[in-house]
Amino acid sequence: MIANNIENIKLRIKKYLELENVSILFGAGSSFHLGAPVIRTIPQELKSACLTEIANYFGEGADPSFEDLFNCLQADRYLHEMRGQDITAINASMVKMQKWLFEQCDTNKTTINSNYKSDSKLLNNRYHYHEVLVKKLLQRPVHLKRVNLFTTNYDMAFDYALDNLGVHYVNGFMGVHNRCFRPEVYDYDLYYPGQSVIGKVHRAEKVLRYYKMHGSLSWVSSPPSISNTYGIKEIPLNGNFTPDENNEIMIYPCVSKKSFTLDLPYSELFRQFSHAINQPQSVLICVGYSFYDEHINDIIKQALSIPSFTLIIANFSPSIDQDSEIERLRALGDKRIIILDQEDPNQSTFISFVDKIMPDLYEEEELSYVAETLQKLYPSNSEEEVKFDEDSETKQN
Repeated sequence: MIANNIENIKLRIKKYLELENVSILFGAGSSFHLGAPVIRTIPQELKSACLTEIANYFGEGADPSFEDLFNCLQADRYLHEMRGQDITAINASMVKMQKWLFEQCDTNKTTINSNYKSDSKLLNNRYHYHEVLVKKLLQRPVHLKRVNLFTTNYDMAFDYALDNLGVHYVNGFMGVHNRCFRPEVYDYDLYYPGQSVIGKVHRAEKVLRYYKMHGSLSWVSSPPSISNTYGIKEIPLNGNFTPDENNEIMIYPCVSKKSFTLDLPYSELFRQFSHAINQPQSVLICVGYSFYDEHINDIIKQALSIPSFTLIIANFSPSIDQDSEIERLRALGDKRIIILDQEDPNQSTFISFVDKIMPDLYEEEELSYVAETLQKLYPSNSEEEVKFDEDSETKQN
C-alpha cells in the first residue's frame, strides 16, 4: 500500500461505508495483538497433552491443526452416541481442549503480543482499537441499515469493547438472567418512544448486529426446554465458570470440512451471513480473515454473482502462496474485489486497518474543538478533582 494513496483509499472506504448494507468480517487477526492464539496449529503445551488423541486419529508423530483434532473428537463422539457406546473418554478429551482454549482466549487475561507492548494506547486500554472501530461504524447515518459485525473468533474482545462503549448489540440471544439463543431477535431494532401526539419515534443510534459465527467462550450447552428450545445459553465470564462435562462451551472450529453438517446455531448464523451480503448495494469488508473457512468462502463467492456487491480485503500480510484463496480472488481481476496490501508484515492487520484505513465519517478536527471548548468551560479546580478523573479512567480501563 503506497503511503500517498492512503487518503484516497480512506475516501473510497468512506463511500462504501455509506452504502445501505455494510458488513464486516473479522478473523483471528483482530485479536492477535491482544495475545489470543492462532489455533490453526496446536501449540506445543496443548499438543504434548493430546498425544494419545493425535495418535489415535492421525498416527504417531502427526501434526494436525486444533480444528482437525477437535472435529475428529466431535465426529467420534457422535458415532459412539449413535451406537450406544460410552463417551466418557471422548468427553474428557474435548473438555481438556476446551479448558485450554478458554484459558488462552480470554482476552481480559491474555498478555499483549510482544510486538505491541510499546503501544501506549493498548497499555491504557487493551480494547482501544476495537472501541475506535465501533465508534467509527456508529457514525453512519441513522437512517441506514444497522452494520453487521461478523467474527469467526471465540474470544470476547468485541463483546467487552461494545460493553465499554454502552453499545447495544443484537447477538441472537434474549433474556436477562436466563439468556437463550433466539435467532428471531436479529429482526428486532431499538427506537425511542414517541415524543408527540402522532406517536413519532426516533431510532436509537448506538446499535449494531453482532454474529459470532463459530461460537463463543460465553455460549454454554444446556438441556433444551420450553424457554430454551435450542439448548444454548449465554453466560457472563467470571472466575466461577470453567468448562466441564456439564458446562460444555459451544464452539465450532470446523473451518475446512464441508462434509460436516452444520447444526444450530451455526446453520442460522451462516444463513444470516448469506442474507446480509446478498442484498443489493452491499459491501463486505474482511479484516484479519485468512479465507480458511470454506463455508464462508462459498457464501462470499455466491455474493459475487450480484453486480452491486463489493468485496474489500484488508490483506496486510500478503501471502507468497499463489494458491491461497486471497491470491485466487486477486487473479480474477474483478474491479469489485479490492485488496488492500500492506508492505510492513510486522503490523497487525486489525490495528493497521483501524489506525490507517478506517475513515472518520465525522471530522476529527471538529471533535477536538468540542473537547477543547468543554475543557475550557469546565476546568479542573482542585487536585482532588484531577485525582478523581484519573481514578475513574483507571477503573474504566
